[in-house]
Order: sequence, then C-alpha cells, then structure tokens
Amino acid sequence: MIDRLRFETACRTVTSGGRLQKGIGTKSERSVHAVLKNYFEPYHDSQEQKVGSYIADIVGESGIIEIQTASFSHLRGKLAEFLPISRVTVVYPVYVKKVIVTLDGDTGEVKSRRTSPLKGSAYDIFTELFPISEFLLHENLSFTIMLLEADELRIPPESIGRKKNRRGRLSVCDRIPTALIDEVNITCPEDWQKLIPCLMDEDYTTADLAAAANIPRQTAQLALSALQRGGVAVRTGKKGHAYTYRFYKDTATEQE
Repeated sequence: MIDRLRFETACRTVTSGGRLQKGIGTKSERSVHAVLKNYFEPYHDSQEQKVGSYIADIVGESGIIEIQTASFSHLRGKLAEFLPISRVTVVYPVYVKKVIVTLDGDTGEVKSRRTSPLKGSAYDIFTELFPISEFLLHENLSFTIMLLEADELRIPPESIGRKKNRRGRLSVCDRIPTALIDEVNITCPEDWQKLIPCLMDEDYTTADLAAAANIPRQTAQLALSALQRGGVAVRTGKKGHAYTYRFYKDTATEQE
C-alpha cells in the first residue's frame, strides 16, 4: 500500500542537514537510494546488514529488500545467495516526471529549472531483466516498481573532478525524489501479464507487445528475451515472419 506520508518523511530525512550539498561530486549514497531505503525501513539497525557474502540494503520481517537504481547485473550474485534462504524484494525506481535542475559549479546555487520531456513507465523494468532472468520464476523473488517524480541535478563535469566534454554537456550528480506517484508490485509470474492485460489471453508478437505497452520495439525485444529465458513467456509459433509468444499462466492453463 502506498504511504505518501512515510515517503515525504523519508525525503525530509535524507535532504535535511545540508546532505545534498555535501554529497555533490562524491561517491556517497545517492539520494534516491537513501530515500527508498528509509521509506521501506526507517530503522537503521535493519539497514545495510550482512547476509552471507553480501551486504543487503534491508533485512526485516518481510525478508530482504534490495534497492536497485542501476543495472540488474549487479544483483545476480546476491540473488543466487539470498533466494534460497529468504524472500527478496527488488525495488526499482522509475521517473515518470523529471525536473532538470542546473547548478552553479562553484556555489551549488540553482541556475535554471526545466521539465524533461522524457517520461518513464513501469515497462522500463523490462530493459533490466535479462541479467537476472534465470530467477524470474523463483517463489521467493518479487519486484516493486516505484513510480516517482524527481529533480535531476546537473553540474559542469569539471567541478566534480571529471573532464570537460567537447559538447559542453553537464553531468548528472544526483536525483532527488520529490513525489511518490504509484507502486507496481510483481509478486508472482502472473503479475507480469497484468502489466499488459490486453495480451493476457492471446498469442502476441514483439510488435504487439510494443504497441500494447507503448514502448519501443527494441525494448519489447529485450523484454521478451528476458521473459522467455526466465520461463514467464513461451514461444508458441509464428505469425508471418514474426515469432509469437504467450504468457506463462495461459500456457500452463492450456496444458492442464
């Protein structure tokens, strides 16, 4: 259940005390990771706990929570070790709205603000699944996709010890969550279908998936590669020159 008050509290905890200014240009924990960690578990004794060979973001009554803001390839080792012994929830943030905030490289003061034309969606997780596709059917694995609004802080690269690029592009130094819009929970293989309900009871092609989810065809191809490899979707035949697929639940029902 979405708890926006708890989310606002987590945001205040992370952004208070000048944390943002201190963190600019350092390798400190990024704000979105810190906010989500405090949102899911405000008690620090349950954060950053060693489990086997790895440090888990959160260890609590509901199991292990891993907040993954970048490539899921970093999760493979953790999942292989965590899943046999615990429930694991992978939390993945998606920015449905971003405000680009340009900062002065010397003072950190805001120079400009503009809304990015790019808008994320829950389907963005499809591009990350392939490295961990072997675990998608594991009974202990679930996902929570956090749909957020955020300020994206940009700064001249030379002010944070990076080389100035030829095109004069600014470097992203942090993303500050400003609002929680929704949560999408994937707790079983059938939940992947619910993201695209119009395809639940029929065979479909890559083009069908791209159109139904309003995502680029390349993203749909990545999604189907991961879902098929993980057993969530199966190849059923061909429609013209295109392969057709069907989701896990429908295929299992037909075989009964």
